[in-house]
Amino acid sequence: MKGIRFFAAWAALFGFAVAWNGVVHLVVLADQNAAIAHLRRNGGAKTLALSLLLTAAVCAVFVFGYARATKSGSIREGVAFGGYFAVFAGLLVDFNQYLLYPLPGKLVVAWFLSGLAEFCLYGAIAAVVLRPLKRAPSPER
Repeated sequence: MKGIRFFAAWAALFGFAVAWNGVVHLVVLADQNAAIAHLRRNGGAKTLALSLLLTAAVCAVFVFGYARATKSGSIREGVAFGGYFAVFAGLLVDFNQYLLYPLPGKLVVAWFLSGLAEFCLYGAIAAVVLRPLKRAPSPER
């Protein structure tokens, strides 16, 4: 994979991730997230910057993994890779946090399901952006 295509896929995923997470956490799950506000760090701009850096890193890992693990580059394969990635990340993050902290189970399930949808969409986006380039047929000799 060429660097420019990696960057294009990463940028598409990062933009989508910021928009998706804004809608999910600040709108859809706002009331449920408010119930755990007392558990959050007070960091303001520093926390936001670290969150964006983490999101950028996750997008880079996703694109790299997608490029290495997929064969056909189809949207179906991208969605399947995204689902696998989501289950892995959800077990590591969402359900682990449920075990460690006093979080409502409904919120953790909502995080997991929104993450599953998010990463499946990442896979579809990556499939479109990284779709194999069609080459012009070579002239016969």
